[in-house]
Amino acid sequence: MEGIGSFLPDFLSEIVSNDETTLIFLDELWPQIVGRDLALRCRPVRLARKRLVVAVPTEIWKNELMEMRQMLIQAINRFWKVRLVEKVEFEIRLLEGDLAT
Repeated sequence: MEGIGSFLPDFLSEIVSNDETTLIFLDELWPQIVGRDLALRCRPVRLARKRLVVAVPTEIWKNELMEMRQMLIQAINRFWKVRLVEKVEFEIRLLEGDLAT
């Protein structure tokens, strides 16, 4: 019997046409995509037309992640197994205690 993980890539490929639904799954799967430590410091907050906006707590984190932008795009698209994101932008804001400084 196959686990749910074996069905996830096909399912994710099916939902990419709906940005709002995709963002919900992207947020939920964020720690698996970028790693637990990084997920504590940034969160996906908006997705539209292959453009992802990620919230960060400070200008320092924004600058750090700008350097990692291409790696994030590759990690997301590799996880999704489709070209989900082409551009990542960063926005400084706190999210309900989710972000560590």
